[in-house]
Amino acid sequence: MYRIIADNKEINATNLSEWLVEYKNLILPKRKLLGDYYDGKNEIIKQNAVQGRPNYSINVNMAKYITDVATGYTFGKPLTYSISKEEGKKALENLALVNSENYAEELDYHIGGDMSAYGVGYQLVYPDKNSKTGVKYKRLEPLRTFMVTDNSIEENVFCAIYFHDYIENKQCKTRVYLWDEENVYTFDGFSNSFSLSTKTKHLMGQIPVIESLNNDDAFGDFQMVLDLLDSLNLMISNNTDDLQSVSNAILAVNGGKLGEEEIKQINKYKVANLPTGANMQWVIKNTNTEGVLGQIKYLLNFIFQISMVPDLSDDAFAGNLSGVAMQFKMWGIDQLWTSKIRKYKTSINKRIKMTLRILGINEALANDIQVNFYRNLPENMAQDYEIAKNLSGVISLKTLLKNLSIVQDAEEEYKLIKEEKQNNQPDQPNPQTP
Repeated sequence: MYRIIADNKEINATNLSEWLVEYKNLILPKRKLLGDYYDGKNEIIKQNAVQGRPNYSINVNMAKYITDVATGYTFGKPLTYSISKEEGKKALENLALVNSENYAEELDYHIGGDMSAYGVGYQLVYPDKNSKTGVKYKRLEPLRTFMVTDNSIEENVFCAIYFHDYIENKQCKTRVYLWDEENVYTFDGFSNSFSLSTKTKHLMGQIPVIESLNNDDAFGDFQMVLDLLDSLNLMISNNTDDLQSVSNAILAVNGGKLGEEEIKQINKYKVANLPTGANMQWVIKNTNTEGVLGQIKYLLNFIFQISMVPDLSDDAFAGNLSGVAMQFKMWGIDQLWTSKIRKYKTSINKRIKMTLRILGINEALANDIQVNFYRNLPENMAQDYEIAKNLSGVISLKTLLKNLSIVQDAEEEYKLIKEEKQNNQPDQPNPQTP
């Protein structure tokens, strides 16, 4: 569940209060839990820990590893934009200026991280007279943002809500921003009591908050392996307890008795003067190190398999893998990549449409702008050379350029190649006149 379904679509303080309560009771706790896993703050639950004995809680933050790897693979290389229609070139130039001013590369990466951790990310597009381009993008934190739908079978989104707390007259209050297709509302209050403060037209033509799902179910990348992450942390914590217990082993004396003074002398000189027939030995807990390491390995394998991220500590990644071998290793995360970009392309299209609308440019051009995503893999120059050599003349130059890892913008590279060819052509002789 990642949206609130409402029976009443009227925008007022009473309905807003109900939607906030429902969000805080049904959606927010799960998002906080996922955020805690990413931050390494999830609880490690041990049973029957004896007081006074080692009791470590070691968090191996695999949740952060999964999200960072998946996000870096998908959004580590900036998105590029291209358009074939000549009338769209100017629109593309304006879009590039807006993206540059709003650090769109960083924004996309942060939204991708939210998608990976929480299963959903949010961003706001709005006009800003104080900016150079007049357009602003803002990431909205998933812990304070949600969408509300009607109760029809289509579950159409009719408003987006973002809230934050602030201090006024030494009293903690909450401000709520609500957007529908026409207006932006602000409500102020505390607890669950709010009153409408402002209502203005936003002129965006749609709800200006963009919701980006990680997949069809809005699941985070590590959400399906939470139990395995708990088991891994518990196994490593318990194993550390056992190793610490070995270092705190008990020294047992048979056939004699040591007083406090004798124990001090043994600790000082490391020599024990025992009576005839007496002996000393350590009483320690037997540990099955190989069994523990095997269980940890099994858990890690399951985590990598189910989350579909690769184990970058695998020795295979240290060598010069062939293209086919690398594709096999990365097959799982490629499925994540496909799902993420399919969802995020829809978000980018909405962002472009709203941007063009603010700039006073025909929104329909957004459908002609192609958004290009790139897998963030180590660049293999030898493989690029083989691709270029084998496919040159078989496929178009533009298609070839799009499949070379060293080319960031195929359209720009194609333009540079044409210019170089024109500049390198020898001057043609003038035709002779009779």
